[in-house]
Amino acid sequence: MGDFYELFFEDAVVASRALEIALTSRAKDPDGAAIPMCGVPHHAASAHVARLVKQGFRVALCEQMEDPRSAKGVVRREVVRVVTPGTQLEASALDAGETSYVLALAPGEALLGAAWLDATTGDFFVSEWAGTARWDRLRDEMGATRPREVLVPRGAELPGWLADPAQPEGALPRTLLDVAAFDPGSARRDLVAHFGVASLEAFGCESLPRAAAAAGAVFRYVRETQKRDLAHVTSLRTRHQEDGLVIDGLTRRNLELVENLADGGRRGTLLDVLDETATAMGSRLLREWILRPLVHVEPIQDRLDAVEELAFRTVARGRLREALHGVQDLDRIVGRITLGTASPRDLVALARSLRALPDAAAAAEGCAAPLVRGQLKDLDPPLEVAADVESTLVDEPPPAVRDGGLVRDGVDAELDELRQMSHGGRTTIAAIEERERGRTGIASLKVRFNRVFGYYIEVSRSNLSLVPPDYVRKQTIAGGERFITPELKEYEEKVLRADERIREREAEIFDGLRGRVAAAARAVQHTSRAAATLDVLATMAEVSARYNYVKPRVGAGDELLYVEGRHPVMERVLPEPFVANDLKMGDGAARLLVLTGPNMGGKSTFLRQTALVVVMAQMGCFVPAREAKVGVVDRIFTRVGATDHILRGQSTFMVEMQETAHILRQATARSLILLDEIGRGTATFDGLSIAWAVAEHIARDRAAGGKTLFATHYHELTDLAADLAGVGNLHVSAREWRDSVVFLRKIEPGGSDRSFGIQVARLAGLPVPVVARAQEILRNLERTEFDREGRPRLARSDQPAAPAEGGRQLALFAGQEESVLEDLRRLDLEQLTPLQALALLDELRKRLKLSG
Repeated sequence: MGDFYELFFEDAVVASRALEIALTSRAKDPDGAAIPMCGVPHHAASAHVARLVKQGFRVALCEQMEDPRSAKGVVRREVVRVVTPGTQLEASALDAGETSYVLALAPGEALLGAAWLDATTGDFFVSEWAGTARWDRLRDEMGATRPREVLVPRGAELPGWLADPAQPEGALPRTLLDVAAFDPGSARRDLVAHFGVASLEAFGCESLPRAAAAAGAVFRYVRETQKRDLAHVTSLRTRHQEDGLVIDGLTRRNLELVENLADGGRRGTLLDVLDETATAMGSRLLREWILRPLVHVEPIQDRLDAVEELAFRTVARGRLREALHGVQDLDRIVGRITLGTASPRDLVALARSLRALPDAAAAAEGCAAPLVRGQLKDLDPPLEVAADVESTLVDEPPPAVRDGGLVRDGVDAELDELRQMSHGGRTTIAAIEERERGRTGIASLKVRFNRVFGYYIEVSRSNLSLVPPDYVRKQTIAGGERFITPELKEYEEKVLRADERIREREAEIFDGLRGRVAAAARAVQHTSRAAATLDVLATMAEVSARYNYVKPRVGAGDELLYVEGRHPVMERVLPEPFVANDLKMGDGAARLLVLTGPNMGGKSTFLRQTALVVVMAQMGCFVPAREAKVGVVDRIFTRVGATDHILRGQSTFMVEMQETAHILRQATARSLILLDEIGRGTATFDGLSIAWAVAEHIARDRAAGGKTLFATHYHELTDLAADLAGVGNLHVSAREWRDSVVFLRKIEPGGSDRSFGIQVARLAGLPVPVVARAQEILRNLERTEFDREGRPRLARSDQPAAPAEGGRQLALFAGQEESVLEDLRRLDLEQLTPLQALALLDELRKRLKLSG
């Protein structure tokens, strides 16, 4: 309504509370009760809508569809857009580096179809899975894409993790649609009509009915909420699992690829250390490459060759990145343009971005890498679009069309004439003011304007006696009075009519320009993808050159090797130099390596470092090492911790076993498996038995036993290397010094028989008596001593102990009686003099008295 969006009745009550704004009333209902009302200014609507959506509301935006002055009766208004969690378009509500997908699910008998559509960019793809693991595949993809909203058929049976609000996926906003929305036939008709094709064959999903059903559902949902044709949705992709390295949600979190374990932010992640992209499109593409590395050698090699050349061509890389810094978020600008929400500044930003791209192309023109050449060919910006925008809009337009002043002079004859009339009218007003001052002799007379009276003449109180009789009094104010004249009102009407028509005409011109730009959406998107790819390649080259990464040799073999490998994140954040390590697995070397050594020694870092080297190599990036060779892996599995499950009340050991079972069921001979402390959540012998059996199973099952790093404190597992082919031992080196331990963090061949747990406990600040007692217990355990009844003497104490409750010490922790008996057993009476024997006897008697 005018310059405000207003809410009434229950909507007003709820919104005022959610937005913390005043609740008032404007009118009364037929029963005489006040109608609740609240409102927000038009210019601030985006921020308020974002707040409501974040709190779980869906917001329908209504606009006036006719001029209130010419309307007969109630002004016609229509819902022009519905904002949901997955369909927010405003830049202020989005993270430039993240996608904003709506996901639709179409479950069927033994089949599951899924479709993702990003309304902000037009990115649209589908997947379909069969068999018992189909929901697991979906969960992997959901973790990588992080949709903002999930569409499901009403009454559909969902797995527990998706139905449970306590789970990350289950907590996503969910929208229930009628089953008819997922009809494959109507979905196919809608899609072929939109894309102007005869079938979905070209998109790879003609024979995937559930995927097509999901695609139709999400396409219609976004189209209906936006109330517009989705002109920026120009293509549809079919994503197959075998096309990418599978990284499940647990592994993704453990490796901290795009979000850290501390607070879920990006600080301290692989994305954080690699993302020096110049464009928002490049940042999103880099994230996609990290979460979905390649598995086919040829495209990996193409990326590596491109990075190699750009790393070598320092000057060209610098010019390319500098040019790309002038490119705004083309995909999202085009999305807003086609959906009718773009501002004048969006169009100017688009034009400037298109103008910057020829400089980017020129910077990389000398590169010979096939992937770079291909992107340069696709980097063909529609400069006629830029010229159209530049010739129509002023260089620095206002943020909104309604603010006016956005169209250049000379663009439209009618607009120029109206502006002349408006400016001339104002000139006339100024002339009237000067003339009236002379005619009346009132030097302080002023001609002013407000929305209530329009133009008026203001005279101070001391000059009221000089007012001529043709002035019509309109208002008395504290310092004088306000008047109007017929002549002034006539000019006012001309000026106001001209100003109003100027705004209307500018809006018409802008809508025409926006429509012409929208028609070029496909060309802009094509160019945007090329720019994003060049941005990511140049960024990986920049980081690789700066931090001394090396080009890995990637092939289809079984070998995983690196020399002086480093953790890409840890080496950047540690205050001291990172200790590099070597690894060789497969291709004749051991495929399962048991890793032992002290706590805090660096075992977990070594495991994660190995996985990150593989991820970086298969995404086409250089790796932090002096030399590296990677045989392509199909999946990476990790079993590290269960903190998030503990918070949900699940048993640590049960979670550990479930995750281990998942790995053993899903792994193949081409997988990389990282296991850290299997069996620690139960009794020692149980845990050791399970850890041994798991390692043995992986080593013996060539079909499902991938290359495995098995970190453990069960030093008995080092014996596997003597019994099973393909098993080797590594340990993290450490040295004792003055009752402490120095962690060398160097991975060396062979096993370790110590974990230095007590030294770590001392470093952690455990009280000195506790540490000393632990050392006693450890010595007894290592001696495997027995008491007089033949039971293991696990914790004999050499110090006086307080009596247990009831005056009796627990049998497991023997008191001074056991200590005295032990000393008597060790006595060599032939070496004692009578005097020494007497003194010793007195000492033993005193010790027994102290024990009570």
